[in-house]
Parts: sequence; C-alpha cells; structure tokens
Amino acid sequence: MDKSALYKVSYGLYITGVQNGAGYGGCVVDAFMQTTDQTADAPATAVLCSMRNTRSNALIQERGVFTLSVLPAGVDPLLIAIFGFQSARNTEKWVHVDYTERNGLPVLGCACAGMMLRTTGSRELSTHTLFFCDIEDAWSGEGEPLLYAEYQRSLKPAAMAAFKEFIEK
Repeated sequence: MDKSALYKVSYGLYITGVQNGAGYGGCVVDAFMQTTDQTADAPATAVLCSMRNTRSNALIQERGVFTLSVLPAGVDPLLIAIFGFQSARNTEKWVHVDYTERNGLPVLGCACAGMMLRTTGSRELSTHTLFFCDIEDAWSGEGEPLLYAEYQRSLKPAAMAAFKEFIEK
C-alpha cells in the first residue's frame, strides 16, 4: 500500500489537553472530525481517534473530558515535537509552551481554534481508540489551520530537527 495516498486525505493537526495528576497531559492527533451540528435538543458532536498506547489516550478514557487545540499554519515545529515525540508518562509537556486554561484544562495560546469535549463512548480499534464526544464549548482564534498534508510535506522534518536540538540542550 502507498501510504503517501493517505497523507492526501484532508484533515488538520491538533493537540489534546487533559488533566494528568497535578499537571496536564496531551498529544498530537490528526484524526478528528465534527460529526453533527448543535440543535435545540442536542450538542454538536465529534469523533477523535487517538493512539491506544499513549498516556494521553488513557487520561482521556479516565477523565472523560479534554480540550482540543487546532494548530495554525506556520506553527513552530518544536511545538509539534514537544507533544508528538515524548510521553506524558515521564514529561510535563505544557511547561514548554504558551497556554491558557479553559474550564481547568490547557489550550495552546497559538491555537487558531479550540474546543472543550466530553466523551460519550468509545470503541477500541486495532491501534487506536475512537472516542465519541459532545462538543461542550468551541472558540475561534487567529489564522488558518495547519493541514496534515503540509505537516507531512514540510513540518515533519523540521519538527524532528527541532526536537533533536531541544533534547540536546
């Protein structure tokens, strides 16, 4: 299978934010989709697909609430590296980035949009967990979202280089 074909499916890149003991956890995700709109009787809904073996996935399952920061085009590659190349099991990722709190959870300061989500169910897949969520709040920031294809094309190598420099300091 030519995996590069999958990189052409249009979606963004996001950072989850979740409570992790006295601090916060979070990770990079690329599989998120709004599934319904808000009505008078029901909230808007979404699905998030998160790697099963991550601490952030376990925290989302445990806590049932999380934030989602939509990464903007032109985001610093180091930010992607901090959340994508290390585990919340042994590092506090949020101390390295500008963030605010929303309903007690972290949201990136540079996010072009953000959401507060509550899980309503989940399904285990071979490598990922599919979370079904109600969107409890959403807000817009500045800029346009980073598309996953752009990350694969130009930001992934830059994020890897930035992380190498970050851990050598």
